[in-house]
Amino acid sequence: MSAGPPAAARQLEPAPGAQAGATDEAEAQRVFEEGSKAYNLGKFDVAIARFEAAYELSHANALLYNLGQAYSKRYEVDPDPAHLRQARVLFINFAKISEAAGEDSRDARARVTAIDAKLAEIKAAEAEAAPQPEGPTPPPAPATPPPKQPYRPGAPGIAGYALLGAGLVLGTGLGALGFVSADRITAQRADEATYVPLSAARAQLYDDGVQSARGLAFAGIGIGGALLLTGVVLVAVDAARGGKAGLRRAQLRPGGLAVAF
Repeated sequence: MSAGPPAAARQLEPAPGAQAGATDEAEAQRVFEEGSKAYNLGKFDVAIARFEAAYELSHANALLYNLGQAYSKRYEVDPDPAHLRQARVLFINFAKISEAAGEDSRDARARVTAIDAKLAEIKAAEAEAAPQPEGPTPPPAPATPPPKQPYRPGAPGIAGYALLGAGLVLGTGLGALGFVSADRITAQRADEATYVPLSAARAQLYDDGVQSARGLAFAGIGIGGALLLTGVVLVAVDAARGGKAGLRRAQLRPGGLAVAF
């Protein structure tokens, strides 16, 4: 970037209100002149050191401008963005002090604008030169499915479980009662026949009793099986619909009904 007029163009003047003695003022002028010579020779690091020493002695605002110029030129020799950032700070400080004193600061503000543009170019170039990730971007991880809610029976499910229970009770109860009754009638007939011969009517009576008992057993088994089948259907339909919340979970397992709390 252009450095504009040489640093020596800004003549050294004491800052307003500065209480520098004659010796300090003369020393500041001498150091300033050394810095100007170094600037003209392209020894910008030496010029920066001399201008900073002169500013410590005189606090002259013009030295801030000269330092900004020296840092800008140093960037041209050593392209470190830090030199531009330092020059920017010096030009801004020079402009603020000049404006407070009612002096023209447009040149310094223009240099700040030029430095900002250069820093933006540097940042864009660095971003473009940054290494890009190799290979295709991996696809996003699949979303974890929500946990499956436990089955909670609704009205059909409750009715189904009631039918399952009734089917088990009726099937086993009536079946057992009928078969036990048939066995008892058969045993009673045999016992009676050992003492007296059975008449045809008596034998028929025993046969009818055995048939009735067995009929009761088979009827109980049939009714219980029908209730079980209906209950299973209701539970399956309710489970397929999702059931309702707020009731205990139930599972139909081989061999019977199990309720899990």
